[in-house]
Amino acid sequence: MGRALIALIVTLVLGLLGTAFGYDAMNGYSEIGSIVAVAVMGAFIIYFNENNK
Repeated sequence: MGRALIALIVTLVLGLLGTAFGYDAMNGYSEIGSIVAVAVMGAFIIYFNENNK
């Protein structure tokens, strides 16, 4: 349960930072936040699955 909460918090924070960066630095491309969030969560899934073996 602890790893899931850490993954959730990190994904939310990086998704929000990606949205802010995309909106400000990339002239309104705020969708980059959801792309970053999906990529981070995918990385967490792969990392946690490989650690369990």
